[in-house]
Amino acid sequence: MIRAGARQPVAAAPRTTAYAVAVRQRWFSRRAWFLHFQFATVAAACLAAGWWQLSRALGGHSLSWFYTVEWPGFAVFAFAGWWHLIHEDPEAYRARKQRPPEWDELDRQAR
Repeated sequence: MIRAGARQPVAAAPRTTAYAVAVRQRWFSRRAWFLHFQFATVAAACLAAGWWQLSRALGGHSLSWFYTVEWPGFAVFAFAGWWHLIHEDPEAYRARKQRPPEWDELDRQAR
């Protein structure tokens, strides 16, 4: 028995919505896995180098204080590049890599 004013159960949304497919293509494609691996490797190496420089700086090497800040900065830079590449629009990427038609015209004129 359903009371008056009670909510009716809503049918579950299909699992493969357009958004879910787009997210899957963006984060789990072969290109994305390669970028994830590269970012993880570079960021871990930069943070390890920063830790190493901190230990050297605490040991008396004054120049290492600069490197203690610089290496984590490189890790932040790697994060920014990774984020940009993951969120890059594939259509815009293809359009940017395509040879402009004006170049064909210039090639014909140069012959």
